[in-house]
Amino acid sequence: MHVHFVGIGGSGVSGLSLMARSKGYEVSGCDLSESPYFTMVKNEGVKCFTGHSSDHIQGVDIVVRSTAIPLDNPEIVKAKEEGIEVLSRGQFLAKLVNDQTVIGVSGSHGKTSTAWIIFHVLKAAGQNPSVYTGGKCDGRSNVTDGDLQIIELDESDGSIFEFSPDILLINNLEFEHPDHYQDSDEMLSKFERYLLNNRPEILVVGRGFDLSDSLYSMFTPCSFPTAEEIRGGKPFQNIEDYDFYLRDDNWYLLSDTREVYIGNRREPAHVLQNRSAALMICEAYLNSLGKKLPDLEERFWSDLPSVDRRFQVVGEYEGVSLVDDYAHHPSELAALAEQAEFEFNNFGMVFQPHRFTRFNAFYGKFVEVLSKVEPLVILPVFSAGEKEVGMNSKMLYEDIKRTTDNEVYYFDSIQEALEFFKDSVDKLHISALITVGAGDVNKINSCLVTQ
Repeated sequence: MHVHFVGIGGSGVSGLSLMARSKGYEVSGCDLSESPYFTMVKNEGVKCFTGHSSDHIQGVDIVVRSTAIPLDNPEIVKAKEEGIEVLSRGQFLAKLVNDQTVIGVSGSHGKTSTAWIIFHVLKAAGQNPSVYTGGKCDGRSNVTDGDLQIIELDESDGSIFEFSPDILLINNLEFEHPDHYQDSDEMLSKFERYLLNNRPEILVVGRGFDLSDSLYSMFTPCSFPTAEEIRGGKPFQNIEDYDFYLRDDNWYLLSDTREVYIGNRREPAHVLQNRSAALMICEAYLNSLGKKLPDLEERFWSDLPSVDRRFQVVGEYEGVSLVDDYAHHPSELAALAEQAEFEFNNFGMVFQPHRFTRFNAFYGKFVEVLSKVEPLVILPVFSAGEKEVGMNSKMLYEDIKRTTDNEVYYFDSIQEALEFFKDSVDKLHISALITVGAGDVNKINSCLVTQ
């Protein structure tokens, strides 16, 4: 059976195409231009076309479209005219794994990192899992040779609601994606209806955010420490086993009288949360098999491969470490700043807002969080195809300048920001430069690495 992926250059669809091929499907795809993900699948031998044309679906049995692809796309239109099945990314993914055990990882923040942690912990426990996420780790966007599926379930377009996983982790949940949800009430309502109709065998919900706090109180007694509990050294006990506590400045999970090392309290709170959530899910799954978590020491955590664009050190320029991060929500920016302070102490940030809907919805929070960062470079909003409405990056720059005396700069282009950094690197007195955003801001680091 031949499946054609429209938007194969995206992070999610590219990995899905490789997953489909591993399951015996004939695979092809197309996108407007060659992104790194497009190149990745092309190098794997997938037939890829640049541009969109109805000719691409000749001999195709199923067409899978990215949510970024409009319904008037010529391939989508032609497929419907020909009676060819057209599925969303989430619908086709659910079809691929409907006969396998699935661990689902969802939430507003940390999905990709936590899914990969679960994968590596289960591998260390002697299991043979597969993983599918929206971000690459160690050069791969997914691993497809296993008999257990670890899947990042995306709430941004409602893909999660296509699945009924056996085990579900909701890392956290706060209002996000105003392009898909009208407000926080609608987002919460959809998750409530979903959990009422698709109750997994094991459900873990992170606390510390208003929407996930509501889900926790309604649906499960299982959670892990909040960021504030971690920073304050406050232990957390679940009703049924799985206790978290601090001893000698180290965090541990206690399960069935066994201590499992999570990390040092000085590490960023969100990093320790992701590890805690992953260990809880792994322990629950292994318990169902009559097995236990392996002994994990500090070396295990330090040796984990980095996830692309999640505080990823990509190189160095004139003694300054170059770091790339995908953060695009105020809560993610705050967590990123905490991690940068821990890792580098003195750091600069180049921020590229992502989508006008998000930028407008959380504008006040962006001002609040970014006013604490110095030096800060702000770039125009990466529209992701949206029309420019409401606030813009120049306004963000001006509002931050009004509220702080910090070093804040605005540039109209990535090239201008790049030249500024090259000319000013000695004067900025930083040990790291972090490019931040879900758009193409990481081009700055790419250019500097090749200098």
